[in-house]
Amino acid sequence: MTAALLRLWAKRPLFVLAAGLVALLAMDHFEPRLLWLVGLVLVVAILRSGSWKIGLAVVCVITFVVGGGRIRDARQAADEASFSKIGLVDVEARLVEDALGEEGEWRAVARLHGEKYGGKKVRWIGIGEPPPAGTELKASGVFEGLGGERNPGVPDRVERLRNEGIVAVFRANGMRSEQWIGPVSLRAAGIKKGFRESITVGLDEESLAAKVILAVVIGEKAKDSLGLVRDFRESGTLHVFSVSGMHVMMLGSIIWFALKWTGVPRRAAIPMIIASMFGYAWLSGNGPAAVRAAWMGAVFLGAFTFRRRQDLLNALGAVLIVSLLWDHRMIRMPGVQLSYGVVAAIGLGTALARRGLTWIAADELYLPNSETGFWRRSWMSFRRNLAESFAVSTAASVGSAPLTAFHFAMVSPISVFATVALVPIVYALLGLALISCALHPISKSAAVFLNRTNAQLANACAATAGFFASIPGGSGFVVAPETDTLVIYDLGYGAAAACFASSAGNAILIDTGGKFSLESQVAPSLMRLGMRPDSVILTHADSGHAATPELLLEMFPLRQVANGMVPAPGSVAQEWTDFGVAGVCVLRPSKGHRLNFGGGAWGEVLLSAEDGYRGSLADDHALIFRLHWQGWKILFTGDAGRLSEEALLESGTDLAADVIVAGLHEGDLSLTDAFVAAVKPQAVITASPAGSELDNFREFQKKSMEKKGIRVIEQMRTGGLTVNVSARGKLVIKGFADESEVVLHSSH
Repeated sequence: MTAALLRLWAKRPLFVLAAGLVALLAMDHFEPRLLWLVGLVLVVAILRSGSWKIGLAVVCVITFVVGGGRIRDARQAADEASFSKIGLVDVEARLVEDALGEEGEWRAVARLHGEKYGGKKVRWIGIGEPPPAGTELKASGVFEGLGGERNPGVPDRVERLRNEGIVAVFRANGMRSEQWIGPVSLRAAGIKKGFRESITVGLDEESLAAKVILAVVIGEKAKDSLGLVRDFRESGTLHVFSVSGMHVMMLGSIIWFALKWTGVPRRAAIPMIIASMFGYAWLSGNGPAAVRAAWMGAVFLGAFTFRRRQDLLNALGAVLIVSLLWDHRMIRMPGVQLSYGVVAAIGLGTALARRGLTWIAADELYLPNSETGFWRRSWMSFRRNLAESFAVSTAASVGSAPLTAFHFAMVSPISVFATVALVPIVYALLGLALISCALHPISKSAAVFLNRTNAQLANACAATAGFFASIPGGSGFVVAPETDTLVIYDLGYGAAAACFASSAGNAILIDTGGKFSLESQVAPSLMRLGMRPDSVILTHADSGHAATPELLLEMFPLRQVANGMVPAPGSVAQEWTDFGVAGVCVLRPSKGHRLNFGGGAWGEVLLSAEDGYRGSLADDHALIFRLHWQGWKILFTGDAGRLSEEALLESGTDLAADVIVAGLHEGDLSLTDAFVAAVKPQAVITASPAGSELDNFREFQKKSMEKKGIRVIEQMRTGGLTVNVSARGKLVIKGFADESEVVLHSSH
């Protein structure tokens, strides 16, 4: 092992040093007590190479990166604590990225000005149209702490913000905000906008083709991107759908072919290629993978310019060392780890994979090359390129598998073949987009023609990803619930969702959280928890409870839907009423209807919109059902209020349940004394408060129920809840945010 490390150090010292730094930072993060032991081993190994000067330099780099990292982390923690105590304040800042948002609210990273807060980065939340990077901001507002995630399985947004150096969230007062943009930033925003328009002119922006082109070429995610990328994710080709290092390398080769065709000498072409790669990284938002690829390309091509030996791993090591010296926190980001890790895997594993694929590119026996014709030589060239593509794809897929499993809880072995099939399509798509951009100022009609041609490639790209994603066993989750599990999400006022996953393998989504919560919270959580819903129960027509059929079908392999919504013209409920797709059964459940949850669990419908009119609001037409699960009864009332509870009481139906999962009616009371007395629950789970006058009454209700011996579990405190039945038959309810645990004993 030591001899192999020394040989690797002799050939690729920068890569070995970078890998050692990553190992030290990981050790410092997970097991700091062993940090210096690992560092000592690394230094001793390098000293054995025979150069004390190199060893001393390595010690200095390690000390700077690890020691400096600890100082940065300490400052970050101190800044977070300090900003969380600041009240209402006037601040000025400059956006460092293009803002994103919808429904009149936008978010972006901004760097504060001024002597007191100058240089600190915050997550700025503003009102109005999203402004571009470089916009100067002035506002009165309040700093908020970064907080923490509130639901299990959701990617840690707070950790990501922290790794970007963001110390607080600033919520600006829309009535006391000003913004302006300088001529340089305005010109930069115009260039980005012009590039975007040039590659989609002539296309419907809501079409699949336009969304794929924008995602592949500039990394722009559509509002329903999570549903759109399902096939790319499950085929293991998500790096194709968003701008990655592969796209930057493709662009560099396209520019090189164009310059070579025009007769530009190689040495003169290199600076132009490097500039184009950095320009493309900037146009696509300066994502970590794109910037890494641009710097690697610069180092790699720079070695050629100065007549030095070119080496992929050494170029990777050089860029990684500089990046860690600049800010060690970047290596904690999953996207950065995958970007660098995949390149390292390609550099280390391609040669090995190539050996196993020599049969694809084997030369013709007993036939010298001089005797082969044009078609035979072309066939041989194709086979060699195919073998090389498979070798690179295999190395990348195998190398990225551990990181993908760790961060996203899934593996996609089919990606070895899917990547080989998609790369030529993406290469052509990117090339046509660049040509369209060049022609757009000269001839808009020519750009429209090219874009419509490119739309065919985009559709082919999506169809290819869908084909590989549909292959049985092509991808799968590395985690799955070992026992029946119920997750109840905390999504804030107006949104609700839960999911019951059976150990038999199926899962039922109870409401969806609306489009926004579905994409940002629920779906990422389900993926990481290994839950893949094939059924959905929609309790009532509320934008925070239901999503469109198209979005849900893009995201989940649905086979049945229990639609408890009352349709209104143009609403999501109307879309579900008019919905009809082969293979998906849509039910209109009514009282007494039985819903199969799998594994012996089942839902009993107690009240639905089919049972009669109760009020004017959607909350008054909620589907109320009781889950029967291993001897336990859990009553889901949704956002139903007093009218629905009175209808249940008047029906004479047995309402007994061990737990009530309650939502919040828009403007009426719920959990009335008579209703709670009829249910006789051991515990009541209540949603986070609405911030209305009814909150005071609900607080009174809580105290009243607690006096009667009923456990009140407030999701405002607990966050998302995970519910299981223990081996001894107890119902265990665990809070994610406060790590609380409530254990209920069966009274049956």
